[in-house]
Amino acid sequence: MMQRRGPSVSSGKWREKGGPGNRGMKVIENRALKDEEKMELQEIQLKEAKHIAEEADRKYEEVARKLVIIEGDLERTEERAELAESRCREMDEQIRLMDQNLKCLSAAEEKYSQKEDKYEEEIKILTDKLKEAETRAEFAERSVAKLEKTIDDLEDKLKCTKEEHLCTQRMLDQTLLDLNEM
Repeated sequence: MMQRRGPSVSSGKWREKGGPGNRGMKVIENRALKDEEKMELQEIQLKEAKHIAEEADRKYEEVARKLVIIEGDLERTEERAELAESRCREMDEQIRLMDQNLKCLSAAEEKYSQKEDKYEEEIKILTDKLKEAETRAEFAERSVAKLEKTIDDLEDKLKCTKEEHLCTQRMLDQTLLDLNEM
């Protein structure tokens, strides 16, 4: 910072002498005063400019610090985006595989549905045959029961007839014996 200078000693001596250049001297002094005022104003402006520059440097450092933070955030965000895109591709692949599986299952469902219809028809036929066989079995059981009763009746009759025959045989034997004795 420059110090303000007063009127020079030589200019003061010149005035005292009252020389013809007194007027020129006043012009020079006025010019010097104006120059000093200009210099003071420029020094103030320089101080303001330094202050503005310091503020700009501080703001620059703050912006630079924020930029580093934002670049770090950007890098992490890009990594997350890449990871998300990778997961998205994996999910797309899983969806494609699931779609293929669904198509296979749909085809298999149609095939098994046809087999199920065929088996249901076979079950119906076999159920009808079973009912028919059960009906025949019931009829056969009733017939067997009747035949068994008939056999029992015939066996009873045979037994009675045998007993009658034995009685008759005894009676004949007795009669023959009686006749032979006579």
